[in-house]
Amino acid sequence: MIDLDDPDSMSDITDNDIQNEIKRFLELTSTSEILKLLFFEDPALHYAFFLNFTELLQDFPTLCHLLRIFPCRLLPLFDSSLVLMQEELIKEIKNSQNSQNMNKNKIKPSIKPNVHTRIDRLPVCSTEISKNVLPRSEDINKLVQVRGTVIRIGTTKVLEYAKDMQCTRCKHTFTIYTDRQLRNSFPKVAICPSDREPRCPSTNFKDVPDSTLCKDYQEIKIQEQIQSLTVGSIPRSMMVILEDDLVDNCKAGDDVTIISVVLRRWKIPNFDDQRCDVEMFLWGNRIQVNNEQKVGVSLSDDLKKRFETYWEDYNAIGKPLSGRNQILESFCPQIFGMFTVKLALALVLIGGVTRVAEATGTKTRGESHLLLVGDPGTGKSQFLKYAAKLSPRSVLTTGIGTTSAGLTVSAQKDSGGEWTLEAGALVLADGGVCCIDEFSAIRKHDKSTIHEAMEQQTLSVAKAGLVTKLSTKTTII
Repeated sequence: MIDLDDPDSMSDITDNDIQNEIKRFLELTSTSEILKLLFFEDPALHYAFFLNFTELLQDFPTLCHLLRIFPCRLLPLFDSSLVLMQEELIKEIKNSQNSQNMNKNKIKPSIKPNVHTRIDRLPVCSTEISKNVLPRSEDINKLVQVRGTVIRIGTTKVLEYAKDMQCTRCKHTFTIYTDRQLRNSFPKVAICPSDREPRCPSTNFKDVPDSTLCKDYQEIKIQEQIQSLTVGSIPRSMMVILEDDLVDNCKAGDDVTIISVVLRRWKIPNFDDQRCDVEMFLWGNRIQVNNEQKVGVSLSDDLKKRFETYWEDYNAIGKPLSGRNQILESFCPQIFGMFTVKLALALVLIGGVTRVAEATGTKTRGESHLLLVGDPGTGKSQFLKYAAKLSPRSVLTTGIGTTSAGLTVSAQKDSGGEWTLEAGALVLADGGVCCIDEFSAIRKHDKSTIHEAMEQQTLSVAKAGLVTKLSTKTTII
């Protein structure tokens, strides 16, 4: 059993000690889940095993602290421990006389070597783990949870991550793996790693045919949520690497929560005296799309009770409209009067109910749009800013200099020469409000591009060979 009082001495623990603790935890909490994993049909697929971080923190706090500080070391140990647990359970099933009763579907249990530990239920109250803004240099090599908006989706690629090499002199065969911090390139082998005596001094190696291992690979880019930043701050963006079963789980404009490890990567300079290009990125472990959840809206029982009591009091005296008027008096308080405009803006922000006809399947949108027209200095921009501030998810932009690509999506080339789509204002405001100031300054051609987003709540894209349809369930003011 691991027992450490000094966190600095954790690096002295052997992998066998850690693996024994992991097996104890899995036997205590996850035997039934691993048993279900054995009876899945295809052993070649990639499977996700969800690790309850809260249970690990309660039962094995030292192991939890290790996972937080050294995730790159512990996550592979969790994966190998899951494979060992599968082997032990299969032996028990074969030796058990009740194996016929356990296997009702007549599916033979098989070991799933491609099982990946996905961390779940991180404590939101911990500011060290859960962050509202993107991590910085002090979080490198640590496990963090970040919330943001996907602004760019890269194409899914096949990544060669391991291959066998053979020494041309002593014929010793060994495996090398790509390094994420070197942009997934293979490290150069300086000398033969053979343990034979005398040591082989060879520096020449060749690839072993048909020995490469590949996996799915995708890069996405997330941006900080504007409502979580202070006034005047520019939202930062960061690349996220997704592998295996995490690939193609989100699209541009999605609001996501990502549990990941903060790493650095750099390019080796091609010339002398050239500065090394270093950037931070997130190695994704778990990605969760939050589009169906109301962002930033948490209704407690006390708040619901106050809401019901408020309207009951006005209904009791027969003046429900007086309750509405009192709410509108505190709506955008920096502007006096303009009761009708405030009522219209409040109704637009509240929104309606989406209806789908059962007979025909015709969908009627629940979001309405609003056009504010008036003389200069009448407070139109103040209403826009207040609406953007009040909505939990919003994008505020100005029509001067705005193009159709900035409102919808733009096609850009990534570092590998592949075309990717980067989300614009309407896609980023999916599920919220998009406020466009100085709408009359937008060119007529660019105005027509948002008609589909307003009517059908979708955005059809055909750019640079990329044909897709994005969701834009947004209210436009």
